[in-house]
Amino acid sequence: MYKLIITFILFYSYDTYGQYGYYKDVVKFGQYFNSGTARVQAYGGATASLGGDVSSITINPAGLGFFNKKVFSISHKSESISNTLNYISEISEFDKSFSNINNISLVLPLRSRQSSFRQGVFECNSCPKFNFGISYNRLKDFTNERYYRGYNDNNSIIDYFLIDAQGVPLSLISNSQPISGIGILQEAYDHYIINPDVDLPGSYFSFVGGFPLQEERIINSGGISKFSISSALNFNDKFFFGFGANFYSINYVQNRIFKESNYEILNENGNWEFEGILDYLILNDYLKISGNGTSISFGLIIKPINQLNIGFNYESKTKYFLKEEIDSELETSYLNYYFQPEDTILGASISGTALSVTDYNFDLPSKLTIGSSYFFKKFGFISGDIDFINYTSSSMFSQDFSAFDDNQEIKNIYKTLAVNYRIGVEGRYNKFYIRAGYSFLTDPNRIIGSIDNSKKRKSLGFGYLSNGINIDISYISTKEKSFLIPYPIYSNQPFADVSSSKNILLISLGIRVNNR
Repeated sequence: MYKLIITFILFYSYDTYGQYGYYKDVVKFGQYFNSGTARVQAYGGATASLGGDVSSITINPAGLGFFNKKVFSISHKSESISNTLNYISEISEFDKSFSNINNISLVLPLRSRQSSFRQGVFECNSCPKFNFGISYNRLKDFTNERYYRGYNDNNSIIDYFLIDAQGVPLSLISNSQPISGIGILQEAYDHYIINPDVDLPGSYFSFVGGFPLQEERIINSGGISKFSISSALNFNDKFFFGFGANFYSINYVQNRIFKESNYEILNENGNWEFEGILDYLILNDYLKISGNGTSISFGLIIKPINQLNIGFNYESKTKYFLKEEIDSELETSYLNYYFQPEDTILGASISGTALSVTDYNFDLPSKLTIGSSYFFKKFGFISGDIDFINYTSSSMFSQDFSAFDDNQEIKNIYKTLAVNYRIGVEGRYNKFYIRAGYSFLTDPNRIIGSIDNSKKRKSLGFGYLSNGINIDISYISTKEKSFLIPYPIYSNQPFADVSSSKNILLISLGIRVNNR
């Protein structure tokens, strides 16, 4: 149980947004499935050794060397999410749907096997082919909405405020300008949720008692986009070398609305009744993280025999430059409660912390991918990839705060070697294709406990190619389990058990034009 509580605190803590907890961004921004066309996603994204698809631009640039034609491709994604949450034995369900352009790519074979001199143009079979490609990919979507509720007969968020405030001088909590992560404590103090003990400096109490009905709605939006510019050389259709420059854009927005109401206590007869002091409390937290990142990629594909491809790709660390904006709003409504120490009657009140803006740099880990593909003549292929990632190589820096604790947590929590894998098959009959795939993202957490942060994805797809036009459709199913907690507290930690089912329909249209 102790390990479970610690894991909750580490990975699912309530976003009070102090200058600590950024280590969680390693998973939030650094763990995602391969993106690309409907074809590639249908066979699980296992394309490190295949080539011949525009997704090579961003997955393994060496695959660009397989193209002999100009290709333009565009993909549209429709996604639906079903969330089932169990909070203190009360079940809540919520669905969310959205759609967007998932991929836009262009491949240009810039020269064939010929060389031009003043005397003219002649064939040069030993000269490599050179291809160029640009691509936009939606790597990860944060769009989601979750809701849960239930009666908590063990504690309240007020207990969290009290624990967090213990030992903090009143001069900091009552300061008109929030200091570091103390801003929300100031709001709790201003709303009489926590009150100083005059006999014990640094100690606080609350006159609000009882066990409340708790509910929370969490609304997420935004995503991670990747723009890649890649090139490749083809040496005699045996060796393919590629290089890519990648540019990332992050936009992450989260709004958490937490509410407590109907505070109940046990009366002298042993029955539950309304406490009668505080009608409700609402905490509205807002978080936005935005910024850009860069990385470079090197790829190699070898064909030792015609039926076999072996691929390698290395993507460097992604260096992000991020800006975080946070603020909180607290709303309370007392039932005309008379607070004797200040001779005042408490009613409804609402106030918020000042908007806090923080800049920081974040380096996410590099990735080495090894893959192989085996072709059954023109009838199809089977392909597999393995990723190797050292999550402890992540690090962050900021001139606005000390990142020492976060960097230490990265080294303490995450794996030095995490392995992801993908496998896929494609069968062909005449102009028609059928595909299937499976991909697995390992849990980057090395702490052994009850929480599994791994992700699994199954996919199925169909394709049609004729007269230089291809249409591909894929269906992708992902099931995930996670936890949400309204606030971190070591004793009787409340949490919501979340089961999520994601279904994606992806449609791609590609046009091929002979290179002249």
